[in-house]
Amino acid sequence: MMHPNFTLLLVSTIIFSAIIVAYIIWRFGVINALSFIIVTGLFAAIMDFISAFVALNYEYPGKSKLWVFVFIFFGWTSVCGSCMFMAEGILVKNGHSIKTQKNIWWTLPLLTAVFAVLLDLFIDPVAVASGYWVWFIKGTVYFEIPLLNFVGWFVLMFCAPLAWILILRIQKLKNWMRLILSVLILFPLIIGSAILSTVLNGIISALGLQ
Repeated sequence: MMHPNFTLLLVSTIIFSAIIVAYIIWRFGVINALSFIIVTGLFAAIMDFISAFVALNYEYPGKSKLWVFVFIFFGWTSVCGSCMFMAEGILVKNGHSIKTQKNIWWTLPLLTAVFAVLLDLFIDPVAVASGYWVWFIKGTVYFEIPLLNFVGWFVLMFCAPLAWILILRIQKLKNWMRLILSVLILFPLIIGSAILSTVLNGIISALGLQ
Protein backbone atom coordinates (compact mmCIF):
# COMPACT_ATOMS: atom_id res chain seq x y z
CA MET A 1 0.00 0.00 0.00
CA MET A 2 1.23 3.47 -0.85
CA HIS A 3 1.94 5.94 1.92
CA PRO A 4 0.15 9.30 1.51
CA ASN A 5 2.30 12.41 1.19
CA PHE A 6 -0.06 15.09 2.46
CA THR A 7 2.51 17.88 2.10
CA LEU A 8 3.03 17.14 -1.59
CA LEU A 9 -0.74 16.86 -2.06
CA LEU A 10 -1.39 20.27 -0.50
CA VAL A 11 1.48 22.08 -2.22
CA SER A 12 0.68 20.69 -5.67
CA THR A 13 -3.00 21.57 -5.21
CA ILE A 14 -2.17 25.16 -4.24
CA ILE A 15 0.16 25.54 -7.24
CA PHE A 16 -2.45 24.17 -9.65
CA SER A 17 -5.08 26.48 -8.16
CA ALA A 18 -2.74 29.46 -8.51
CA ILE A 19 -2.26 28.65 -12.21
CA ILE A 20 -6.03 28.51 -12.73
CA VAL A 21 -6.57 31.82 -10.93
CA ALA A 22 -3.73 33.48 -12.87
CA TYR A 23 -5.37 32.35 -16.10
CA ILE A 24 -8.70 33.85 -15.02
CA ILE A 25 -6.99 37.12 -14.09
CA TRP A 26 -5.38 37.23 -17.53
CA ARG A 27 -8.69 36.67 -19.29
CA PHE A 28 -11.29 38.34 -17.07
CA GLY A 29 -9.43 40.59 -14.62
CA VAL A 30 -8.64 40.54 -10.92
CA ILE A 31 -12.17 41.25 -9.67
CA ASN A 32 -13.74 38.43 -11.66
CA ALA A 33 -10.95 36.12 -10.47
CA LEU A 34 -11.74 37.04 -6.85
CA SER A 35 -15.41 36.40 -7.60
CA PHE A 36 -14.47 32.98 -8.97
CA ILE A 37 -12.48 32.14 -5.85
CA ILE A 38 -15.43 33.07 -3.63
CA VAL A 39 -18.15 31.39 -5.64
CA THR A 40 -16.24 28.19 -6.43
CA GLY A 41 -13.52 27.68 -3.84
CA LEU A 42 -15.27 29.06 -0.76
CA PHE A 43 -18.75 27.71 -1.56
CA ALA A 44 -17.55 24.21 -2.43
CA ALA A 45 -15.15 24.14 0.53
CA ILE A 46 -17.96 25.04 2.94
CA MET A 47 -20.16 22.25 1.60
CA ASP A 48 -17.33 19.72 1.59
CA PHE A 49 -16.32 20.77 5.11
CA ILE A 50 -19.88 20.09 6.26
CA SER A 51 -19.73 16.65 4.65
CA ALA A 52 -16.49 15.83 6.45
CA PHE A 53 -17.07 17.31 9.91
CA VAL A 54 -20.85 17.62 10.32
CA ALA A 55 -22.31 14.76 8.31
CA LEU A 56 -19.14 12.72 9.07
CA ASN A 57 -19.16 11.02 5.69
CA TYR A 58 -15.37 10.76 5.41
CA GLU A 59 -12.09 12.01 6.87
CA TYR A 60 -8.51 12.87 5.97
CA PRO A 61 -6.66 10.66 8.49
CA GLY A 62 -4.76 12.66 11.08
CA LYS A 63 -5.33 16.06 9.45
CA SER A 64 -6.68 19.08 11.30
CA LYS A 65 -9.84 20.91 10.32
CA LEU A 66 -7.72 23.87 9.18
CA TRP A 67 -5.62 21.66 6.91
CA VAL A 68 -8.73 20.06 5.44
CA PHE A 69 -10.42 23.40 4.76
CA VAL A 70 -7.31 24.85 3.08
CA PHE A 71 -6.88 21.76 0.93
CA ILE A 72 -10.47 21.49 -0.22
CA PHE A 73 -10.65 25.26 -0.82
CA PHE A 74 -7.76 25.17 -3.27
CA GLY A 75 -8.79 21.76 -4.57
CA TRP A 76 -12.27 22.82 -5.59
CA THR A 77 -10.96 26.05 -7.12
CA SER A 78 -8.60 24.11 -9.36
CA VAL A 79 -11.07 21.34 -10.24
CA CYS A 80 -13.86 23.75 -11.13
CA GLY A 81 -11.59 25.99 -13.18
CA SER A 82 -9.94 23.21 -15.14
CA CYS A 83 -13.20 21.37 -15.87
CA MET A 84 -15.01 24.59 -16.75
CA PHE A 85 -12.40 25.69 -19.27
CA MET A 86 -12.38 22.24 -20.85
CA ALA A 87 -16.14 22.58 -21.24
CA GLU A 88 -15.65 26.04 -22.71
CA GLY A 89 -13.29 24.61 -25.32
CA ILE A 90 -16.04 22.25 -26.47
CA LEU A 91 -19.14 24.44 -26.23
CA VAL A 92 -17.94 27.96 -27.01
CA LYS A 93 -17.52 28.97 -30.63
CA ASN A 94 -14.48 30.76 -32.03
CA GLY A 95 -14.55 34.47 -31.35
CA HIS A 96 -16.65 34.06 -28.21
CA SER A 97 -16.01 33.19 -24.57
CA ILE A 98 -17.85 32.17 -21.43
CA LYS A 99 -18.73 35.82 -21.02
CA THR A 100 -20.09 36.51 -24.49
CA GLN A 101 -21.61 33.39 -26.07
CA LYS A 102 -25.35 33.06 -25.64
CA ASN A 103 -27.27 30.04 -24.41
CA ILE A 104 -24.41 28.33 -22.54
CA TRP A 105 -25.18 29.72 -19.08
CA TRP A 106 -26.52 26.30 -18.00
CA THR A 107 -25.05 23.86 -20.54
CA LEU A 108 -21.49 24.85 -19.71
CA PRO A 109 -21.96 24.28 -15.95
CA LEU A 110 -23.66 20.97 -16.74
CA LEU A 111 -20.73 19.79 -18.85
CA THR A 112 -18.33 21.08 -16.18
CA ALA A 113 -20.10 18.90 -13.61
CA VAL A 114 -19.93 15.86 -15.91
CA PHE A 115 -16.19 16.35 -16.44
CA ALA A 116 -15.66 16.73 -12.70
CA VAL A 117 -17.48 13.46 -11.92
CA LEU A 118 -15.54 11.64 -14.63
CA LEU A 119 -12.33 13.00 -13.11
CA ASP A 120 -13.32 11.80 -9.65
CA LEU A 121 -14.03 8.32 -10.95
CA PHE A 122 -10.25 8.10 -11.36
CA ILE A 123 -9.18 10.20 -8.36
CA ASP A 124 -11.24 8.69 -5.57
CA PRO A 125 -10.34 4.99 -5.88
CA VAL A 126 -6.62 5.86 -6.06
CA ALA A 127 -6.83 8.35 -3.17
CA VAL A 128 -8.72 5.90 -0.95
CA ALA A 129 -6.34 3.05 -1.76
CA SER A 130 -3.40 5.35 -1.02
CA GLY A 131 -4.82 6.44 2.33
CA TYR A 132 -5.45 10.11 1.56
CA TRP A 133 -9.03 9.89 2.79
CA VAL A 134 -11.34 7.28 4.28
CA TRP A 135 -15.06 6.86 3.64
CA PHE A 136 -17.18 5.92 6.64
CA ILE A 137 -20.07 4.98 4.36
CA LYS A 138 -19.33 2.01 2.13
CA GLY A 139 -20.69 2.17 -1.38
CA THR A 140 -22.18 -0.80 -3.18
CA VAL A 141 -21.57 0.16 -6.80
CA TYR A 142 -18.07 1.56 -7.41
CA PHE A 143 -14.99 0.50 -5.38
CA GLU A 144 -16.98 0.86 -2.13
CA ILE A 145 -17.12 4.64 -2.65
CA PRO A 146 -20.62 5.90 -1.79
CA LEU A 147 -22.61 7.38 -4.64
CA LEU A 148 -23.32 10.43 -2.49
CA ASN A 149 -19.72 11.41 -3.20
CA PHE A 150 -20.33 11.61 -6.95
CA VAL A 151 -23.64 13.37 -6.35
CA GLY A 152 -21.74 15.93 -4.31
CA TRP A 153 -19.17 16.48 -7.03
CA PHE A 154 -21.90 16.87 -9.64
CA VAL A 155 -23.98 19.31 -7.61
CA LEU A 156 -21.07 21.49 -6.49
CA MET A 157 -19.48 21.61 -9.92
CA PHE A 158 -22.79 22.50 -11.53
CA CYS A 159 -23.91 25.16 -9.05
CA ALA A 160 -20.56 26.93 -8.62
CA PRO A 161 -19.78 27.71 -12.30
CA LEU A 162 -23.46 28.48 -12.93
CA ALA A 163 -23.40 31.20 -10.26
CA TRP A 164 -20.06 32.59 -11.43
CA ILE A 165 -21.09 32.76 -15.08
CA LEU A 166 -24.30 34.60 -14.18
CA ILE A 167 -22.33 37.14 -12.11
CA LEU A 168 -19.68 37.46 -14.82
CA ARG A 169 -22.31 38.34 -17.40
CA ILE A 170 -23.84 41.20 -15.41
CA GLN A 171 -22.54 44.27 -17.20
CA LYS A 172 -21.99 47.73 -15.69
CA LEU A 173 -21.64 46.26 -12.21
CA LYS A 174 -19.14 48.11 -10.04
CA ASN A 175 -16.26 46.07 -8.71
CA TRP A 176 -17.28 46.29 -5.07
CA MET A 177 -20.83 45.33 -5.96
CA ARG A 178 -19.60 42.30 -7.92
CA LEU A 179 -17.64 41.07 -4.91
CA ILE A 180 -20.53 41.67 -2.52
CA LEU A 181 -22.86 39.80 -4.87
CA SER A 182 -20.37 36.93 -4.97
CA VAL A 183 -20.53 36.69 -1.17
CA LEU A 184 -24.31 37.10 -0.93
CA ILE A 185 -24.95 34.41 -3.52
CA LEU A 186 -23.25 31.87 -1.23
CA PHE A 187 -26.39 31.60 0.87
CA PRO A 188 -28.79 30.55 -1.93
CA LEU A 189 -26.02 28.36 -3.35
CA ILE A 190 -25.64 26.47 -0.07
CA ILE A 191 -29.39 26.02 0.33
CA GLY A 192 -29.98 25.13 -3.32
CA SER A 193 -27.13 22.62 -3.48
CA ALA A 194 -28.29 21.00 -0.23
CA ILE A 195 -31.80 20.57 -1.62
CA LEU A 196 -30.57 19.23 -4.96
CA SER A 197 -28.19 16.81 -3.23
CA THR A 198 -30.97 15.58 -0.95
CA VAL A 199 -33.26 14.93 -3.92
CA LEU A 200 -30.62 13.10 -5.95
CA ASN A 201 -29.44 11.04 -2.99
CA GLY A 202 -33.07 10.21 -2.20
CA ILE A 203 -33.56 8.87 -5.72
CA ILE A 204 -30.42 6.76 -5.41
CA SER A 205 -31.56 5.42 -2.04
CA ALA A 206 -35.01 4.60 -3.46
CA LEU A 207 -33.29 2.51 -6.11
CA GLY A 208 -31.59 0.50 -3.37
CA LEU A 209 -28.13 1.82 -4.21
CA GLN A 210 -25.49 3.42 -2.05
